[in-house]
Amino acid sequence: MCGILAGPFETRARQDMAGASFADDVLRLAWRRRGDAPGGMFMRYAGPTIFPRWSSCAHGPRGFAPLLLALSFCLAACAAPSPAERKLEAEALAAEFGGGEALVIETSDFDLYARTRGTSAPLLVVYIEGDGLAWTNRTTASADPTPVDPVALKLALLDKHDAVAYLARPCQYTGRGDGSAGRNCRTTLWTSARYGEEVVAAMDEAVDRLMREAGAHEVALVGFSGGGTVASLIAARRGDVAWLKTVASPLDIAAFTRHHAVSPLAESLNPIDAAATLSRVPQVHYSGAEDEVVPAPVNDAYMAALAPGGCASRVIVAGAGHREGWTAAWPAFGMEEPRCAAAAP
Repeated sequence: MCGILAGPFETRARQDMAGASFADDVLRLAWRRRGDAPGGMFMRYAGPTIFPRWSSCAHGPRGFAPLLLALSFCLAACAAPSPAERKLEAEALAAEFGGGEALVIETSDFDLYARTRGTSAPLLVVYIEGDGLAWTNRTTASADPTPVDPVALKLALLDKHDAVAYLARPCQYTGRGDGSAGRNCRTTLWTSARYGEEVVAAMDEAVDRLMREAGAHEVALVGFSGGGTVASLIAARRGDVAWLKTVASPLDIAAFTRHHAVSPLAESLNPIDAAATLSRVPQVHYSGAEDEVVPAPVNDAYMAALAPGGCASRVIVAGAGHREGWTAAWPAFGMEEPRCAAAAP
């Protein structure tokens, strides 16, 4: 490779090829410790990719030595943690903040990693993780989508409801010793089919299991990024959803891919197509004012497609990006419970 990263930077890449799409989870990976993250988790700096003049092979032998030196730095400092390391980091974070019990839910198609916290309660709040580490470079899907920065887990740990659960997406945290990401895992599940019927059905099945174990009669769904897309699709097929909240989530994936000028997610379902059904669900959608991955206008058509009735609102959070700022903001938003205007006291 003739170009490398200089310093602790990463960039988000556009994926424009057969079966691929834009993914905020990484063209290049570089990690730094951030004091504002719970437990000092590795957080990504979404800065630009830097290609120094001397990093091009076109500069010949005189540029070769600094290239090797910088490449050595990149390999040492910029490599993504292994799936096992990512899982250990998440479990350490959960333990430090009282993250309850871990379990693996065997659904019809996949094994799904989950955590539960709290006592039996009539309402269970389920947090659904984002897309995770979907890509390792412009043309290569990750072999394992376990997130490096599990934002949904961090938000779940800040939630003060009586019964809270965290649900990872298919093939996150379920890697096997043989190098596979888990049962029935394949790369389309975190790329072109990340919101497909197979994924949504498995997640819905896992919600059933979590509710039974909590003794809950109703479920509230909270999703970060693509997890909010999945949460919306689950809400559209259930009759026991008390409310829905999404954080930095694309709710019209066709508008999302058009915004980034990339290939459509042809194997995925689109929440806007279920707008008529979702109109009855109390919901609030949070967008970061600085979010360049899922800017608020991406969801304009979704909001317009909802039937009148005052069940949906959205909040633009000043200073928040796609990942940045949500753990700081969540204490103010985590306990909000959306209601339809007609049902408000």
